[in-house]
Amino acid sequence: MKVVFDTNIIIDHLKGMPQAHEQLKNIEKGVFEGYISTITVMELLSAPRITEQRHELIRNLLETFDHILVDKKIAATAGKLLSMYRVSHGLDPMDALIAATTFVNEAVLFTLNKRHFRYIEGLVSINPYLED
Repeated sequence: MKVVFDTNIIIDHLKGMPQAHEQLKNIEKGVFEGYISTITVMELLSAPRITEQRHELIRNLLETFDHILVDKKIAATAGKLLSMYRVSHGLDPMDALIAATTFVNEAVLFTLNKRHFRYIEGLVSINPYLED
């Protein structure tokens, strides 16, 4: 199973949350394929006053995942999602890009912010901390 990880799961891992650690272990065990969007890379490395040591830790952690670049198809899909849901549901452009990354790659989205995505028709989003 292909899984796109939202930024919040990776932040939890960096904070030492056991549930997040378990999800990353599942990638290493081959339970599923772990992917991240270029947007997640940007969000993680944009923390204010990030130290070089923390920056290096994040870069090393990101090697766990296959990176999906925002290409023309993802950008077009995100644009369509924004046109459908920005006014009615307040869809944020970064969330639109992460949702589009998930759609285009026929994956499942692991996120703690299901409310940000629940209204997007056809998108499968899961809070992995609540799954059995």
